Amino acid sequence: MLTYRQRFQRYLKREKKKAVFHSYIALFLIIVLMTGWTVLDRVKAVSVREDPDSRLTVTLVGDMMFGRHIEDVIVKNYGYEYLFHYVRPYFQYSDYVTGNFENPIVNRRGYPKADKFIHLSTKPEAAKALKKVGFSTVNLANNHMKDYGKQGLLDTLKAFRDAGVETVGAGSHLDEAVEVVYQTVNGIKIATLGFSDVMPVDFRATHQRSGIAPADPDVWFPQVAKAKQNADLVIVHMHWGLEYDSRNHPRQRDLGHALIDAGADLVVGHHPHVLEPVEVYKNGVIFYSLGNFVFDQGWTRTRESVLVQYKVLNNDTARLEIYPLMIREGQPRPLLGWSQVYRRERVFMQMTQERIYSNLWNRTWKRENNILVRTVPLPPGLKGGKKVEQ
Repeated sequence: MLTYRQRFQRYLKREKKKAVFHSYIALFLIIVLMTGWTVLDRVKAVSVREDPDSRLTVTLVGDMMFGRHIEDVIVKNYGYEYLFHYVRPYFQYSDYVTGNFENPIVNRRGYPKADKFIHLSTKPEAAKALKKVGFSTVNLANNHMKDYGKQGLLDTLKAFRDAGVETVGAGSHLDEAVEVVYQTVNGIKIATLGFSDVMPVDFRATHQRSGIAPADPDVWFPQVAKAKQNADLVIVHMHWGLEYDSRNHPRQRDLGHALIDAGADLVVGHHPHVLEPVEVYKNGVIFYSLGNFVFDQGWTRTRESVLVQYKVLNNDTARLEIYPLMIREGQPRPLLGWSQVYRRERVFMQMTQERIYSNLWNRTWKRENNILVRTVPLPPGLKGGKKVEQ
């Protein structure tokens, strides 16, 4: 008969064998789950079709920064166009694309630095890449455009001229900085302007100094009013708000409403680096912040992004489509499929302030095929299928 000690030792041996067996099972399950989740999390190639009901498709994105980790690692290994791999199909079926270009272009050493903490920059190839993937216009009215002084700004303007991409919001003097850019697409005349409510020392353009266009009503009001008289659709970029704050503040709301009242149809907000809500105000739409689009910031909120399409439809209505994205290694990637439901809903709630189960039957936004959709007022100048003479 076994002693108590012998029975206990036998028990330990049996449990040890079980523990080893269970450990192998646990390890196997972990590997399977990790592999499976990686497969589920992998972004498939995006399939985009031309919308036959749209006579104009405008695509809007937020902050784009091509320096630091983006340039040193990603661009160095894969090139600039790699950054747009997953969103390029949306640009392909757009008639007009615009976003905020958050850094000056420098092509040599020796630029004087502005008296500020963070200095961003990139190379002329970034402008060429934006042209190649489909950008029509970029906004330069932001708090980094003179990080490398007057020469950095002038070289940026030249790089975009050479690339064939229009710029707004900056210039060699105030009149150039506030100049309205007109482009006729599909017979519809689009006016684009850019201004900044964030103004580092010596960044403001004057009649004697290069710089960015200030969000001063005495400056922007006559320009927006003029654009409204001369164009069918007026798009105004506004660099404003507080960084990393997902709330739109009274100053933003007051300024956004004033811009619409002055004649803007779409106000494209940026600078917070996180998403802020959309507001439909009278006949216009205010995007308080579209967040980052191409950036190297790592906090989850700064990686949540959107691509917005504003479509002028043949039935005399306009439609907003918001595509949720997540930035990974600088690339904006669509949040598709059931594995991305949580992330997708976070983006949707941030843009609309509508929770997934709240106000279920009275929502102003609809969810269709992983995107947000809403019908919005059509600018009066576009009703009746109006088109301008080309």
